This record gives sequence, C-alpha cells and structure tokens, in this order.
Amino acid sequence: MCQFNCKKHFKYYFILLLLLTNCVLLEAQDTIKTITPEDYGKWERLSRPIISNDGKWLTYGIVTNEKDKTTFLYNISQKKQRQFNNSSNAEFSENNNWFYYTHVPPGKELKKKKKNKEENKTPNKATLINLLTKDSILLEDYESFKFSSSGNYLAVKRVKDKIHTLILKDIISKKNITLGNVKEFSWHPEKDLLALNIETVDKKGNSLQLFNTINNTLQVLDQNEVDYSNLKWFEENNSLLVLRKAENEDYEDHTIDFLIWNNLDQKNTRFHIFNQNNFSNFPSDARILEQNIQLTDNGNKLYFEIFNRNKKITQEKLKESDSTVIDTSNYEAPALEIWNSKDVVIIPAQKKSKMKDIEIPKKAVWHIDENTFIQLNDSILESINIQENNKIILGLDDTPYDFDAMFGRPSHDVYIVNTDNGNKTKVLENISKTWDVSPNNQFFVYLNEDQLHLFDIKPKTSKNLTHNINANFIDFNDDHPLPQKNAFGFAGWSKDSKSFFIYSEFDVWQFFVNDLEARKLTDGNSKNIIYRIQSLERDEDYINTKEPLYYSLFGKDSKQTGYASGYIGKPVNTLILEDASISRLSRAKNEDKLIFVKQSFEQSPNLFLAGKQLNNPLQISNTNKFQKDYAWGKAELISFKNALGHEAQGILYYPANYVKGKKYPMITYIYEKLSRGLHRYSMPSKTDYYNTTIWTQNGYFVLHPDIDFITGQPGTSSTTTLENAVQSVINLGYVDSNKVGLIGHSWGGYQAGFVPTQTNIFAASVAGAGLTNLISMNLAITPAFGGRPENDHFEVGQERMGTPPHISPNNYIENSSVMQIDKLETPILFEVGDNDENVNWAQGIEYYNAARRANREFILLVYANEGHGLREDKNATDYQQRILQWFGHFLKGDKAEDWIIESIPYTEQQRRLKNNKL
Repeated sequence: MCQFNCKKHFKYYFILLLLLTNCVLLEAQDTIKTITPEDYGKWERLSRPIISNDGKWLTYGIVTNEKDKTTFLYNISQKKQRQFNNSSNAEFSENNNWFYYTHVPPGKELKKKKKNKEENKTPNKATLINLLTKDSILLEDYESFKFSSSGNYLAVKRVKDKIHTLILKDIISKKNITLGNVKEFSWHPEKDLLALNIETVDKKGNSLQLFNTINNTLQVLDQNEVDYSNLKWFEENNSLLVLRKAENEDYEDHTIDFLIWNNLDQKNTRFHIFNQNNFSNFPSDARILEQNIQLTDNGNKLYFEIFNRNKKITQEKLKESDSTVIDTSNYEAPALEIWNSKDVVIIPAQKKSKMKDIEIPKKAVWHIDENTFIQLNDSILESINIQENNKIILGLDDTPYDFDAMFGRPSHDVYIVNTDNGNKTKVLENISKTWDVSPNNQFFVYLNEDQLHLFDIKPKTSKNLTHNINANFIDFNDDHPLPQKNAFGFAGWSKDSKSFFIYSEFDVWQFFVNDLEARKLTDGNSKNIIYRIQSLERDEDYINTKEPLYYSLFGKDSKQTGYASGYIGKPVNTLILEDASISRLSRAKNEDKLIFVKQSFEQSPNLFLAGKQLNNPLQISNTNKFQKDYAWGKAELISFKNALGHEAQGILYYPANYVKGKKYPMITYIYEKLSRGLHRYSMPSKTDYYNTTIWTQNGYFVLHPDIDFITGQPGTSSTTTLENAVQSVINLGYVDSNKVGLIGHSWGGYQAGFVPTQTNIFAASVAGAGLTNLISMNLAITPAFGGRPENDHFEVGQERMGTPPHISPNNYIENSSVMQIDKLETPILFEVGDNDENVNWAQGIEYYNAARRANREFILLVYANEGHGLREDKNATDYQQRILQWFGHFLKGDKAEDWIIESIPYTEQQRRLKNNKL
C-alpha cells in the first residue's frame, strides 16, 4: 500500500514540477534582456548621408558610441553595398567619377590618443576610388587634396618641416608634377586651371600663379613680398578673387588689397586691383576686413567690410603733435575700466566682441568696372542687409530705440540704400522686422502692429497684406512677453518678383505685388498639419514657380511628419506622412532621386532612397539591428491642462519589459516644449546623462511634458503645469504616485530646483546648472552671451519675467528657489560645473548655502573645469550614474550610497574617487 501511494504521489509531484518549469520558461521567454552599460558602446549613429550628383551612388557613415567609424558605398542600380572600416568624411567628386574617404583610427586607439593629447599627430590618410574603372589611389601624409572639375587631375598638398609642396597628379597619364612652396591652391569650377599661392620663407618668392594643365605652363599673375590668401573662383562670372596683405608702418593693423582676374581661360583677360590708398573717399583710419566678402553674379560689384585702424603711438610722436605732453616713461597706467550706466554696449561685451570695440564693421562696395568706392552705412545706419545681386538694399537705424533694445525690445527705422551711389532714404519708423528686397529692387515685406505689410519702394507706399485674411500669420501663442510677437515666417521671393511666399500657422501662402488676391497653396489648417517649403536646390536664392514645390509636413497634435509636393496653383499631394520623424530630404543634383532619414523612439534612424514622388522608398542602412535582441519601451502622447488653462501635450515613455497592471516609478524630465520629440530615437550612451532610453531600461516611466509660462511667474506656472501633467499620468494607473522624480538642466534645472519648493508631488529631484536666485542672476553678466547683462534674457527671453526686479520684486522673490527654501521638503541633487559661462555656478552655491542653513536635504555636485554641460567623458559618466543612484534610492527603495546620506570629508572624497569607490 505504501509503495503504491509513494509512486502515485511521485507521479503527481512530477507533473506539478513539470507545470512549474513550463511557467518559468514561458515567463523567461516573455522577459527579454535589457540593455546594460556594457552594451552602450556598440550602439550606432547614422552620419553624413550623401547622394552623388548623377544619382547613381549613395554614401553614409555609421559611428558607434566607442567612436568606431565605418563608411558605406551603395550602388543604386545594382543595389550592392561596400563597407570600409575605420573611415570617415566620405565625398563624391563633382563629376561623379570619384569616391573618397579618410582613414581614422579605431575607437579605442582614438580614445587613447585623445587621453595622451595625440589625436592631431596622426598623419592624414585617404583612399580615392574611381567609380568607373574601380582603380584606387592611396594618399598618405597630406594636408589637403582636391580634384579638378573634369576629374582628370588631382592636386595633393603636403607639409613637412614647414615646407609646402603640391603634387599634381594626371589621372589619365598617371604622371605627376611637383610644385614647391604652395601655401594654398584652388581649382577653377569648370576648367582644369589651378590658382596657386606661392610663399617662400623670405617672402621674396611670394607670388600668385596660374597652372594651365592643357600645356603644363605656369603664369605669374602677381608677385610681391607680401602674403596672399583666400583664393576663390566665381563660376557665375568666371572670376578669380585673391586677397593681398597690405601693411603701413604708421598703423598697428594691416589691411588688404583685392585682386580680381576675369576670364583667365580666355584671351580677353581683365585685371582689377583695389588699393584703398587710391580712393580719396576711403576713410583714412580704416582697414578692410578679410571676412564677409561677396561678389555679384555679374562680377561688377564687390561687397566687403571696413573697420577702425589703430595708429601706432610713440612718445616721440606724441611730443611732435602736442608740446604739452609730459614724459610718461616712468608712468604706470592703472589697471582700470570705467563703466557708465549710459553704456549702450557694456564694457565686458565690448571686450568680448571680436573688434574689442563698441563700433561695428561698416559695409562698403567696390564698383569694379567704374573703379569707385562707396561706404554704405555710417554712424546712423547700424546695420545693412547685403543682397549682393540687388541694386536696392535695406539699412536699419536702431539708435532711437537703443534704451528699449538694451532690454530685449529692439526696433528700427528703415532706410532704402542705393548701392550704385550710396544714397539713403528713411522710409519707415519703429519697425520690428523686415525681409529681403525683391529681385527687381521694388518691394519688401515688413512686420508692424501684428500685421505683415508690403512696401512699394518707388512710390514709397505700404499695403497691409494680412488684415482681411482668416489665418494666423503672427504667433500669438508664443509665451515670451515681447511687444511684437514673431511672424511665422517669410519663405522668399519668386525670381520674377511678381509674387512672394509667407507662412501662416499651418499653411503656405502666395502673395502678389499687384492687386491679385493672395492664394493659399496648402490645406494644413483643416488637417492640423503645418506645411513649410522644403528647398532641395543648392545655392538657390529664389523660389522657382515653374517647378513643383516640396513641402515638409508636421502634425501639430499628432506629431506625424512627412513631405508633400505640387505645382503652384494645383493640388498638393501628400507623398509620405507617418508616425515617425522623417527628415533630411535631399535630391541628386542632376537626377530625380531623393534620400531621407526616418526614425522613431522604437526605430533607429535609417537612410531611405526614393523617386521624386517618394513612393515605395527603399531602406538603405540598417543601424542598430541588434536592438531586436533587447527589450524596448514605447512612446505615446498624453494630454493635460497647463497653467494657462489650455490643452497641452507631453510624451509618456514606457519602461522596457512593461507589465500591464504593475505600478512603476516615473522620472519627469522638463525644459519647455518637448512633445515635438515624440519620434526621436534615444540612443543609450555612457556620456548622455539625461538619457530617456537608459531610464526606461532601468524600469522607469519617463514623462516629457510641454510647459508654457505665465509672464512674471515662470516657476509657479511651471509648478501648476507639472502637477496637472503628473496627475494625468497617475490617473492612467501605471505609475506609483509616491515614486515620481523630477529632473532638468539649465532652464529645466531652474524648474527642477524651484518646483519642489512649491509642491510635494516629487519624491526626489535632480537639477543641472540651474538658476536659483532670479534677482542675482538677472543682475549678472554672462560670458556665454558675449559678455552681455542678463536683463533682456530675463525680461522678454527665456525667463519671461516681463519687468526688472526693482519694479516687480515680489515676482522675483516668489519664483526664486533660495527665497522659498523654507517650503522645500524634497531631496535635491544639484549639479554645476565650476567654469559655467551660461549660468554662473554661484547660483548652485547660493542654493547649497540656503539649504544648509534651513537644514534641508541637498547635495551639490561640483565638476572641476566644466562648463554648462559636461564635456569630459569621465565626468559625464559619473553624473549619469549618480542620477541613477539618486533615483534608485528615492524612487525604487535601493540602498542609499553613502555620498547621498553622509557628509564625507574632502580628502576622503578624493582618495575614494581615485580608487573608484565613491
């Protein structure tokens, strides 16, 4: 009996064990592995997708987090792909015959070189592949190289022991010509002509030369014991422009001469030279700058900038000019700056400016054929908008509105400037925004009093364009307290100047300079889709009304993206519109083949190829194909009411391996408007410390809410919005209301530091590089903003305070973390870099001292020699891990690291950091 029962019981136990085993196996199959820090390094990023001009080839790169770089070459007709490891910066030659890339070290080697500060000591190496013959050329130890327009010649520049050598390779004959002392070279855009800047050590051989590949001859174009630079060909007018350095012993700063040759490939070559000493109306104490030089398409006008030139001052010259000057040889000047409250540009900003001056460069034009010089702006016109191919351009005078402009409310008087004679005529006053003059020099559009207007230059009359149209052309929903809200945008002029294109909130409109009624080209308003013109033409200044226009699409609420196309006046066809981020649309120069990149939170960015209708796109790349082996979260939109009572959106990211019915902790990441990033892929990385994917992989929901701010109450309005946003998620039943964290950086760091003083909905907060005292920060000077004061930024910029502290002190106090410290009950981790030039790290110190005095739970992380963001990998990685430890303890109940709960002496901190034990 016993024997029988034992066998029977054993049978039941065996069946039960089998069932339990199957359950465990099924659960294991349902739980896919999550990503660990050891996996981060292999994650890939798509880079530099390019289609050849003839539409026959594609190239793109893939870069891993470990900095391993791979280049891919795709044959479109054969649908075959080649892979080149440890390579980067791929390009096609202009004639499509050549493909080339540079060699780079493997990621680990590059990291080692960077650590030893040797990353720039590796000799350059490149491979060039002939796409027709499959032949290849290996270049080593070069400085630069460039094919001629025909692709028959290759110029390779080398520098060794400060000796500059150019090797000119004849691709067909395979013969080489070596040229010495070549400092710079430039190929003609259409001919196999090579301009050469020759520079010798003693300068006696300095010259500008032209090498003709047809007969292998060198022609000296100019020779002087001076420096030449900036060799530039202009295809539109077959001209070569060169800058020649000109010095004067009476001045500290050098100036330049312009040298221009027309038709160097023809017998009717013409040479022009601009030397400022030859023009009586050129300001005596001015010099020509080497930047922002523009030549008109017809080659008859050269625009450039001039600036003050400082004379050399010696004691002898002072005595000669002024007999009362005393001997200062024993005088030591005080280290002094005098700051005056009347300064329009404060002294630190003047010191930070490139010119070290309150003055700005003046625009000028050289009429080449007439050989005349005209200075276009003066002490009245602060700025000139150069349109190099226009006779009439606009100048702006800000002076009457200087005081308001100092605090973020600029305005201008508008002048018409004739570039033929320099005449200036004021036509409008107190205008906030203007756009380009039409190609025929007759019209321009401007913004004033919430309306867009067309100004007719000849009769000097204006026409209100938008007052009778049922559409929003001004962004009234912008929460910045500006006296004039921004227009949605001016897209451009048609080439014939008969029409121009303006954006409303959702649509593209064509307006006409005559009395024709404006035409809405798209139907975005009814679909809640934003249409914008997508230019596919390289270097196109105007909108081509004869060809179909391409439009980018963005669903205001759905966040769908895509593209559409259509001829003007005919229906617009949606080509592609998906629940994804579709961007970077590009077309082959000479063929109707297009490429674009598509991604989503769940789909890694990849390159696609399609025809002009974008139908049946072919996926070319396959980044992060190993992602299928890991659990992944998902992203969806949520809705809630913001502080203004308006409907707002946010992104809710689900944790990897989400189990329905289970309650999770949640991290709330904040800045301003974030919902546009719904379809943005988040690649895990050890150095990306605010990484959504890493948080979801660690079992958190993540919320990215959109935040609008109330003027004068940025912190309190953010609090109300966050309370509503978080509650809307809690109501879904996914998140434990006692395990919600808050995190943000910079302006988000301000909110992450302030909001916990107003509400206890967050169990812990992390604030990076945030503002904490709005009064002291408002009165600060910010190096990152060019040494300017923070006033304008505070009143009408990101802080949206509307008024200064002396007018609304209570608003500043009520919205400053340090002034609300007595209400803080949430543990805060606050990060700063001690070299932050955006938000002075003293803001973090103030909060630390306030929290310490009020006996509040507060940790300050100070990263040495770091700025507004952490650039050193070791610091970024450390901060990422401390964020996870912080939230792990307060949101998950993990055991607290001792740095969270204990005061650790400095020497002990440093000892443990060196041993990786803190």
